[in-house]
Amino acid sequence: MAESRPDIPGAIGSGLMVLVGAGAIYAARDYSDLGAVFPRTVGALLVALGIVYILLVILGRTRRVAGADGSTLRRALVALIMLGWGFTLGPLGFLPSGAAAMAALLLVAQHERWTLRTALLYGLSTSLILVGMYVLFKHALQVPLP
Repeated sequence: MAESRPDIPGAIGSGLMVLVGAGAIYAARDYSDLGAVFPRTVGALLVALGIVYILLVILGRTRRVAGADGSTLRRALVALIMLGWGFTLGPLGFLPSGAAAMAALLLVAQHERWTLRTALLYGLSTSLILVGMYVLFKHALQVPLP
């Protein structure tokens, strides 16, 4: 249920996304033309959509939404895992840090009891996704990866 107050937390989050997007655009300045396409595109989208949402808040066109059910601990762990992945990406490289982050995310996200079949299926699908993303970014998009 929406509250009648403006979505100030959403505007703050949008402001942070504008900064992240601007940072991505700035960081891509040293990339090759093809390698810079992805970070520049995503950065521009973050900036543009963040500004649009802030304007909607200023114009009074947004309202706060009641918090979603679920585990706050799990949400915090996902954020911490992603932050940890960002910091280990450079020193460890894309594949090792990605594998560790995806394994940790799977452990946090799995609500049911783990079975051997589930672990094998998740391990195989995670490996395929990681290798696919590596090939896509490194070779097709020519994004410089650590």
